[in-house]
Amino acid sequence: MNNIIGIKVDVDTYRGMRKGVPVLLELFKKYNINASFFVPMGKDDTGWTIKRVFKRKGFLKNTGRVGVVNTYGIKTLLYGLLLPGPEIARKNINLLHKIMDEGHELGIHGYDHVYWHDHIKHLNKEKTEEVLRKAFDVYRDITKKNPKSFAAPGWMINTHSLRFFEENNFVYTSNARGVSPFYPEMGNESFRILEIPTTLPTLDEVVGIEGNEITSLSEFYLNTLTTTGGLNILTIHTELEGNKWSALLEIFIKKSLELGFTYKRIIDIATELKNYDDIPVCKSVYGYTKGRTGEVSLQVMAK
Repeated sequence: MNNIIGIKVDVDTYRGMRKGVPVLLELFKKYNINASFFVPMGKDDTGWTIKRVFKRKGFLKNTGRVGVVNTYGIKTLLYGLLLPGPEIARKNINLLHKIMDEGHELGIHGYDHVYWHDHIKHLNKEKTEEVLRKAFDVYRDITKKNPKSFAAPGWMINTHSLRFFEENNFVYTSNARGVSPFYPEMGNESFRILEIPTTLPTLDEVVGIEGNEITSLSEFYLNTLTTTGGLNILTIHTELEGNKWSALLEIFIKKSLELGFTYKRIIDIATELKNYDDIPVCKSVYGYTKGRTGEVSLQVMAK
């Protein structure tokens, strides 16, 4: 797995789906690389994130660094509050098929992104399975195939969700922040569902801290890549890298290719890893990562 980069594209909003996905598809086609797209199967209720202003210290400061209005648009910020949230997957079926037709992976990014992110930690087995089953059924209805991969909104999971992925034959999940692939242990349970965590920081975590413009930020990301046998998983967002930060992503892709890095879909990485016998079991715990408010699921390496 030397010098491999997997790009995980998270679609968080209806606008990100409509406007950001086409931008990224063109960019990936230009450089002949494939990525893994993760899309919410339900409605865009982004407006409900307003609750985080009151619950998460530093939320406004952190989101302000990327420019909330420019990133999401006023209309998106009203979805679920003053405007009905549009269906992200069902209203973009042609675009979903285009993702797959162009050789990219299509996975699930929850059903309702905001609801999952804010509530999954405390959901019981029945409610967790209800939400996941709805997402599963929409995906299958649109693609005529069972989903093989899931990326948790906000990198938040619970044991019930891990059991669901295991029992429904998902090939892998990308639910955590970490350094290498692992089989998760959460609470007192171990799961045989391969986890491929996000290993690199996301743009919203570093902009304004590691740099403010594309040159310094691209250098930061290039310097963060591992070349010592590790795996690089970069999560990007259609609302950011598919919008005003697309030039940053292009510079990163161009220079990383020049340095000899190879891009693979995460499903292909996971399929190859299934043949390895030395994938470790690691604890998955709730914690914090630099530059992000709110908890995420973290990989804890065995000592």
